[in-house]
Parts: sequence; C-alpha cells; structure tokens
Amino acid sequence: MKNLFIFSVLIITLFLPLCSCSQALDAATEESICISLPSWPPQDALAESYPQLTRWHITIANAREEKSFYTSENTVLIHTKKNRPFCLLAQPLTLLFDNKECAYFQPAGYLYPAENMLTSASCASWEQGFLAHIMKTVFSEGRAESLSPVEAEYLVSIFNWKKAQQSIEKKLSQDDKLFYNPWLVPQRPLLEGITAQSFKTSLLNTTGSVSLETSKLPAISYLSTFIPENQFLAARNQITVIKNVPLLLGDGKKSGIFITYKSTKNISLEFIYLPIYIEDI
Repeated sequence: MKNLFIFSVLIITLFLPLCSCSQALDAATEESICISLPSWPPQDALAESYPQLTRWHITIANAREEKSFYTSENTVLIHTKKNRPFCLLAQPLTLLFDNKECAYFQPAGYLYPAENMLTSASCASWEQGFLAHIMKTVFSEGRAESLSPVEAEYLVSIFNWKKAQQSIEKKLSQDDKLFYNPWLVPQRPLLEGITAQSFKTSLLNTTGSVSLETSKLPAISYLSTFIPENQFLAARNQITVIKNVPLLLGDGKKSGIFITYKSTKNISLEFIYLPIYIEDI
C-alpha cells in the first residue's frame, strides 16, 4: 500500500524513540480474553431459514502475524499482550443441500483494545466484522511493506476505531428506506484514509447504493450475506445493492444469483450454485 509505505517512513523519522521500546513491548503483561461468538442461527425473523452451522473459521491478526483455525465451540480463548492491538474474524461455515460446506456469510468481528471501549463484554459481533476485516488488511499490508511490529502497531493504534464503529452502528440503527451494509463500502479509499491519517466518516458511506425489491428477482428464500440485513429483508423484502457492482444473493443452501443493478429497467442476473468451501492447503 503506497500510503502505508510513505507513512512508515514518517513513523521512523518522527517516532524513532518508540523503536527503542521494542524489548519492553515484548515484556508487556499478558492477558487471556474469552471471546464469545454469535449465536447460531441468528435470532431474527428468518431464523428458521438459515442453514446448519458446521464450524467457525477463526482468523486472528496482529502486527506480527496472522493465524487461523477452526472451532465448533461458542467461545474462543485468546492469549495476548495487554493493550497490543489485534482483531478476530469469525466466519460461519454452513451446510449446503448436499452436506458440503459453504462460506456464504460475512464474518463477525472483534477489535482489541478498541472493542472494550464499545462494550464491557468480549463478544464478536456481525456489526464489527467489517472493521475487523479492515484492521486485518492494514496489518497484512504493513507486513508486505516491511513495517516493523512497533510501526504497524502504532499505525493501527492512532486510528480511532471506536469512532468509526460508532459511525457504522449509527447508520445501522437508522430506520431508513435504504439499509446500510458496511461491506458495500469501497475499501481502498478507506484503507488509504486510515494509513494517511486523512480519515473522514464520509469514507464509510455506501456511495451509489440503491434498494432492490426481491419481488423483482426469481422466487427463492433469500438471505443476505450480512446477517443484520436479514431482519430488514424479512420486513421489507428489499436488499441494498451498489450500482454497476455485482452482488451475490442466495438462499445459503444451494442457489445464488450475481446481481448487477444498472437501473430499474436494467438488472443483470447470473445464476450459480453456491460454491463449496475448500480449506487452504
């Protein structure tokens, strides 16, 4: 990431004393955090429509590394150094009609330590999944740009994740005709805003979004990949799409449609079978 690399040079120049603290960072107090995963099926109006959960794909990222594993438990125990930022993503893997696995739904997320400023409970939530993904990407691109762990942690720590999450949750709580789905936010401008310290809440807007009535689509039982949208979908039979950007919508069990909305009279549909989840080798 170009801006990330430029900013890393700025960090080295202005905050070189921080690097001398690396040994102290390694000796920081450790703590264990028990993170609760969301309940399954989600308790909304479409609860009976969700496919069966097989396990969770857990990804944990920090300045030093990224690791992943699977669990069927409803909690995850994390050992970390106190106040050292990391993020957790928990993607539900569910059964298709033929008993194979699918990774159809967007992950839930947990931010540390920013999450503790939002709620006293250590719980991964669907609402925090997007920002957890963004933090993971910042860490990943920092390693790709050869930032040291101290520099990457500083870069992540100076961004106000709490304010960004509050902005997302405010948008989600608004009773608008158009549902806000953070996964539709353009990610590259947002990442550049974070790394260049030029973040504006407008970067969290879903520019070009429109509401599409499911009555204009083939008749199947639709589920949004973003779990909080399904309550809205059940109540209003509408889904939010971005003009000219393909969106996958399906039943979570077998069938899916790639929707490309150009105008009310020009909607392209591509029918697919939902893809089978294949573990990384």
